[in-house]
Amino acid sequence: TNCINEAIESKLQELFNKKTVIFHNAKFDLAWFEYHFGFKFPNIEDTMLLSYLINENPGHHGLKALALKYTPYGDYEKPMHDWIDNYRKEHRILKNEFRWEEIPFDIMKTYAAMDALVTFILFEKFVKIKDNEKLAWVYKNLLVPGTRFLLTTQENGVPFDKTRLIVAQDLMQQNIDAAIASMYKDFDIKKFEKLNGKPFNPNSTVQLRSLLFDFIGLNPTGKKTGTGQWSTDSEVLNILAEKSELPKHILAIRQRSKIKNTYLDKIIPQLDKDSRLRTSFNLHSTTSGRLSSSGKLNMQQIPRDNPIVKGCIRASTGSQIVAMDLATAEVYVASVLSSDKALQNVFKSGGDLHSTVAKMVFQLPHEVADIKTYAAKERQAAKAVTFGIMYGSGPAKVSETVTKDSGEFFSIEQAKDTISKYFLTFRKLKTWLTKSKEQIESDGFIYSILGRKRRLANVFSNDKGIASHEVRSGINFLIQSVASDINLLAGIELSKWFKDNKKDAKIIALVHDSLVLEVKESEIEEVSEMMAKITQKDRGCSIPGQPIGVDLDIGDDYAFGKFEKQYPELL
Repeated sequence: TNCINEAIESKLQELFNKKTVIFHNAKFDLAWFEYHFGFKFPNIEDTMLLSYLINENPGHHGLKALALKYTPYGDYEKPMHDWIDNYRKEHRILKNEFRWEEIPFDIMKTYAAMDALVTFILFEKFVKIKDNEKLAWVYKNLLVPGTRFLLTTQENGVPFDKTRLIVAQDLMQQNIDAAIASMYKDFDIKKFEKLNGKPFNPNSTVQLRSLLFDFIGLNPTGKKTGTGQWSTDSEVLNILAEKSELPKHILAIRQRSKIKNTYLDKIIPQLDKDSRLRTSFNLHSTTSGRLSSSGKLNMQQIPRDNPIVKGCIRASTGSQIVAMDLATAEVYVASVLSSDKALQNVFKSGGDLHSTVAKMVFQLPHEVADIKTYAAKERQAAKAVTFGIMYGSGPAKVSETVTKDSGEFFSIEQAKDTISKYFLTFRKLKTWLTKSKEQIESDGFIYSILGRKRRLANVFSNDKGIASHEVRSGINFLIQSVASDINLLAGIELSKWFKDNKKDAKIIALVHDSLVLEVKESEIEEVSEMMAKITQKDRGCSIPGQPIGVDLDIGDDYAFGKFEKQYPELL
């Protein structure tokens, strides 16, 4: 910054206005330049996003890795890092205490110049991917505008109630202590400790495995860890909890500890002065094309079963949290992609999706509205097949899912019969799934209806398990990426509408297939109507006369009433 005065700033802005500026990870650089200098960049390119178009697998898009692979300059950062190591040793500075500001300009300038050179070389190579019209559309309409949109979303920040966080933190510790106390009262724990001559540590998987499988004698579920040991993860403990109280205690301790340690403890020190937390949303980190979240808080992994964290995401005075979620989006997309009129008519008929499907598949005499009451098991079976078959679930998985969710045994033979009836009802869906599978197995790649490409080289594996998993990933991609892109396109357009119409509304997060906003109370009705209108636009994947469904939630906090219900003492 010492090299740039006001005159140079003016000339640089004039240059940026006339030329296309090439970045690597533009979202980061745009934020930095706009914050420090107020620069604007009307036309940009991003070699990181171009790299993602070439190879959608995450973890391959860093500038250093790409420089090593595609340029003759190799590890050009090494001299600078050697200087840093020597400087730290001389001044006895720990790695996490070193500040980049301490690097002299004479050392930094070469590294910075090489960054620019390598980025330009990569651009000259990668820009050719835009000769592919489908990928060029994705880049122009999703990735580049998505970069600017997510930059705005990140800057908006997620509003937290700091007082609630502090009280919630204390309460969750009390809940953890109570769960631990309950566990140690268990008769089996006391006997186990006496036998071993030491306290039981619930965080020790070795002790837990010994307690559950050797001492108590519970049968392992069959699930193993990467090292071949019996697993004691949450899925296993939930199954074992049906036969013993002890796994319930362990689950309660784990779940409450995760909420406190992963969320409440980490959020509080990372809040900015305005009590907002600014985290990252990423366009290039999943093979499915869905967004990911990283940094200070992963917004995609906020606990669903416990509302305490969501309840601390609270709108500022005079505003409310508004969330709009795509309703059964993936089934809707599948009905369009398969051109299955029978499945599309389910959406046109309105009412509960899974009840309607159950009525059709099992030819039930009940009205759709009564099926939850009088044919709950059939509805559960239809639901399991609807979600399962699109991702490759067979009869065994459907049997397991329905048995667990309905509380009644549902045999593999019953599952086979249900799947058979399902595909007799929705014949074109079956045809589309079969054709998509054949195309993936033949080509080793597939395109979504919006132009994203998913490369699936493992379909050619000699291992049938690996090959079939790759096919399932491809089918998943065809459906999931489109639902996610509909949501992203809506967010991009809605954010622009806010700016053009000077609305006091902010998109604060994208969570799976939903947009989360903070909106002034006086604007909620208008903003909600516009959000639905934009989201339900035909993006090239719609049922004629029946736009994709949206569900709207409005409340003081992101838990929408569940926080007050479960934790009234925190209010």
